[in-house]
Amino acid sequence: MAFTGPVEDRLAIRELYGTYGDASWRGDREQWVSCFTPDGCWTSHLFDAGGHDALLETWDDLWKDWETVAFLGEIGAMEINGDTARVRSYAREVVLMKNGSHFKLCGHYADSLRKVDGEWKFTRRDYTQTIGEFDKLVVD
Repeated sequence: MAFTGPVEDRLAIRELYGTYGDASWRGDREQWVSCFTPDGCWTSHLFDAGGHDALLETWDDLWKDWETVAFLGEIGAMEINGDTARVRSYAREVVLMKNGSHFKLCGHYADSLRKVDGEWKFTRRDYTQTIGEFDKLVVD
């Protein structure tokens, strides 16, 4: 997979990834879920969620233990075909837990997107963790 498709769509898709990262970093669940189609899916080694309600439930379950998150993403490849696209992307995350420990991970996404009413949205994000690091909380 290479970078293919109209430049306007490639830019709009990059802006979707920017919005997703910004919303994740700021903890803005409503903006984050707006990046998905209503039936969008998000899967990982920890969960499999489909549809806005399940996505928000998963978000809330994750954030119940999180104080803040740093989220950085990069697109590796993009293939656009009309109103659909496949994208390979990478993520580096550092999560500060409410108990003071850190959870750090790197992984990659196999993403499917669809243009809905002129806006690109995720229909599916399949995450694979490649590196995970967990601090052990030291209590005196």
